Amino acid sequence: MEPPILQQTGPEDFVLFRGDGRQQRLLLAHHTRRGLGLHGVPPLQVATEAVRILQERERPLEAASATGAPDAVLDLGAAVGRDPAGFEELRMRLS
Repeated sequence: MEPPILQQTGPEDFVLFRGDGRQQRLLLAHHTRRGLGLHGVPPLQVATEAVRILQERERPLEAASATGAPDAVLDLGAAVGRDPAGFEELRMRLS
């Protein structure tokens, strides 16, 4: 599997470049990283590993807004946290 290609666009904001030419906006809140004990790990590294976990578990990497627009921001913390072991795996991979 190709590694995800992410670009950090703000302190908590990222863009995932998808293979089909589309882009997905992502959010990884500071409090999520801090809660996982990953505040010293670069945000881009945490976001990249979170996307890998979601891809490996075949979780959707798209969010839809209330109006159904596909350009909504995907909260990586919420997406990884849907799986009970997701946060633990993220912490383990980055420790």
